Amino acid sequence: MFTSTQIPRAILKSYFTVFNRSFDVKGSEVLPKGAKIIAMNHTPGCDPLYLPFILDETPHFLLQDGLFRIPFIGRMLKESGQIPVYRGTDRAKEAREQACEILRAGGTIAIFPEGKDVEFGTRIPAKTGVVRMALETGAPIIPLGLFAPHQNLTRLNFQWDGSSRCGAWQFSGKSYLRFGAAYLPDAQANVHAQTEELMDRIYLLVAEAEKDSKCELHTLLNPIPQW
Repeated sequence: MFTSTQIPRAILKSYFTVFNRSFDVKGSEVLPKGAKIIAMNHTPGCDPLYLPFILDETPHFLLQDGLFRIPFIGRMLKESGQIPVYRGTDRAKEAREQACEILRAGGTIAIFPEGKDVEFGTRIPAKTGVVRMALETGAPIIPLGLFAPHQNLTRLNFQWDGSSRCGAWQFSGKSYLRFGAAYLPDAQANVHAQTEELMDRIYLLVAEAEKDSKCELHTLLNPIPQW
């Protein structure tokens, strides 16, 4: 009998194999055990779908609530313990409360501090929730830089929640993930300044990943996913 996390993992693994997707990761060998908050950039096309195969434990993502309304996908997200974020509603605080409960129980939270897709090379003010959750629970923050080469991205136009959207998706090729050192925020320092510092750390890792991608030869046929 498959568990609630084994089914999504099997589907993801099949997806990676069919589309010849692979990943290159650095820094994961020094990730601390136990509770932690993995904070990453939300650049279009740079998805973190490889995280469940890199970590020893199942990460709990904070995701837009609309994803949970998609047939089949929404059910898998719920059953695998992902957390819906009801932005701009009376339920907005539920995601943070649920995430803090998971952290206090020793779990791993994965989150995008920017809260929405941000085009590569652009910065917007990030939300302070990551720093606040770390201060509240004592869980360390781990910055993660995600990068996908532009030639591997496909631009998309679609309808979402009744409005036209545009974005990108990586259907093939290699993704690059760079983990930074775990750290604890300062309870005496300004949370907004510390949030900007977190984004600085993340985007330094993104730049590192981009540099590494340019050093590789993109001539390999049928790359094999590394897990």
